[in-house]
Formats: sequence, C-alpha cells, structure tokens
Amino acid sequence: MRKSILVILVALFAFGFQAEAQNCNQGEKLAQDTWAEWGPWKPSISLIPWKNKVQRIKNVWNAIASNGSATIGPRFLELDGGNETGTILGKTKRTFVTPPSFDNRVEVTINKYDGKAKTGVVICTMGRNGVLQQKATYEFPNDRNGKVKKFTLNNVKGKIIIIAMRNKSVGNKFKYRINAKKK
Repeated sequence: MRKSILVILVALFAFGFQAEAQNCNQGEKLAQDTWAEWGPWKPSISLIPWKNKVQRIKNVWNAIASNGSATIGPRFLELDGGNETGTILGKTKRTFVTPPSFDNRVEVTINKYDGKAKTGVVICTMGRNGVLQQKATYEFPNDRNGKVKKFTLNNVKGKIIIIAMRNKSVGNKFKYRINAKKK
C-alpha cells in the first residue's frame, strides 16, 4: 500500500508541472530581498558582513539539506567562490543568485558532466532599481556527451546575476557544475 502511494505521488510530481517560459522570475524575489538587505549600491562597501550573514544561513540549512536536492528555493552563487554542483531531476528547475558584482565583466561557466536531459538556461541581471534584464539563453541538448558552456556577461557592475536552469525531460537528469568568475 505504501509503495503504491509513493508511486502515485512520484507520478503526480513528475507530470504535475505545467510548462512555463524559461525566465529569471525564480530568482527575482531573492534578488529583491538581497537588495533590501544590501541597501543602496556603494562600490566601496565591504562584502564581509553580508557574506558572514549569508554563510550562517547557508551553514544551518546545508547541515539539514546537505546542499542537495532538498535545498528550497534559489541558491547563492559566490563570485570567484568555486564550483557549485548538483543534479536537476525530471522537469524541475534550479536557480542561482549572486551578490552584486563589483566588476563590469563576469564569466559564468556551466559544465554538464552527466545525464541525458535537455536543459534550458537563462541568465539575467537585476539592478538596484529592480529591473530584470536578460543577458543570455542556451539549451543543453538531449545527449550524454559532457558539455561546457561559458557565458561572458558585460555591464554587470552593481547588478545581481540570476542563473535559471530548467530540465525539460521527464525521465532524465542533468548533472552540472557551475561557477561565476570576475573577468
């Protein structure tokens, strides 16, 4: 009985998602909250207090979720903070949001190293004024070959970068490694 209920729940979860256009709306709320916490944009501001607060929150939740698929909502992606890895399973999404950039150019690298899922990627920025601007889109093909895609983003100084990835396959996974580096 428990097994059949589990199968039904998994089927509802897998097929219950409605198709929606690939966009950065998933990270918009987190970006707005970040700006509310950050205050006005000042290029001379120190990231240390803000990073410490974010790190405390991440540490508590990561202890519970182990930064795995149980992580709820968008995730923070540090600029020059190394790689984040994960797996996007059947028709779900993963969103990353950076702190405001102190540099005008940032390179985002996404490495599909396993899985067969066709996955869409959209990268946007949000300034202090709350305006979202789409910077890049890409779709990883439905194949097993590992693929690395680099996006060079210009004019991002003082803006938050939002990277949204959506798995478009019901039964396939998308294993990724992502990082953002100042150029």
